[in-house]
Amino acid sequence: MAQPGDDPLTAALDRLVERGTIDRAQADAVMAEVAPAPPVAPPAAPRRVLAEIAGYLGGSFVLGATLLCLGRQWAEMSAGQRFLVFVVGASILFGAGLAARGRIPDDVRRRLSSTLLTGAAVAAGSAALQAVKPVGGDDPATLAGTAVWLTVAAGSYLLVRSALGQLAVAVAALACYGSLLQLTEADETVPFAFGTMALAGIWALLIAVRAFTERRLALGVAATYGVLGPQILVLDDEGMVYVGHLLTAVVAVLCFVAYARGREWATLAGGVVAATLAVPEFLFEVTGGALGSSGALLIAGVTLLAGSLAGLRLRRPDL
Repeated sequence: MAQPGDDPLTAALDRLVERGTIDRAQADAVMAEVAPAPPVAPPAAPRRVLAEIAGYLGGSFVLGATLLCLGRQWAEMSAGQRFLVFVVGASILFGAGLAARGRIPDDVRRRLSSTLLTGAAVAAGSAALQAVKPVGGDDPATLAGTAVWLTVAAGSYLLVRSALGQLAVAVAALACYGSLLQLTEADETVPFAFGTMALAGIWALLIAVRAFTERRLALGVAATYGVLGPQILVLDDEGMVYVGHLLTAVVAVLCFVAYARGREWATLAGGVVAATLAVPEFLFEVTGGALGSSGALLIAGVTLLAGSLAGLRLRRPDL
């Protein structure tokens, strides 16, 4: 969707995609054709390749040394000592990630920096967990650890955009929400399911405002959380099973609508998976299992074929 400040060509292409005249891949091809040709990057010198490999190895050695130290002496170490070990590891990784990023990061620097910063986020979260656990207990410590993990991961992603960084933020966000629910000491299944679906909605909103560089991955995250949330309800035994079936079907429709507008394989895959789960599960529930595994498998296959035909039909330019 066109945003304020977009140039006329981008706005026009977005309108054509919304009307279904062209698909997103065709619009992107037009933009790539009219964009100024970027300077041809020379092949990475062997020295830079070796430097990148050394950076990955160095980061893995720091994490390995931290885990080795903790593994051998965990029982004898105090919470303060464990906290110090994680802080040192996080500081080394974070500093190395910033140094690897440089002032103008290229692809090599970006990949290495993002990997190191993601490791720093995990180590920082572990340090926060060790700091809070002695005075707050397990649940507050888990919340503190995941909150710090999410904060550092999100900040790292803003510094260096990468697929790994976005995945770290997505996983940390869900873990943080789950640890928050643990403090309520109530049934966590239903709120966790709806929170997962809300996270899918937040991801979709961030995609709409172009907050992510890795658009296809972001669509995959939104579709995954969108399908996962209702399926958590399906596994619940407190009368939310049919609600889970209904919401799974709604997610399938939304994914197919998104695919019709943007022609992204991630939304098509999400729609097909959601539909394949919703139809057999609902019929299995209604019939009390009379269909059996073979009947459910047959229905799943028919649903997949229907989804495939619908996808092929959506790709016809005259529709």
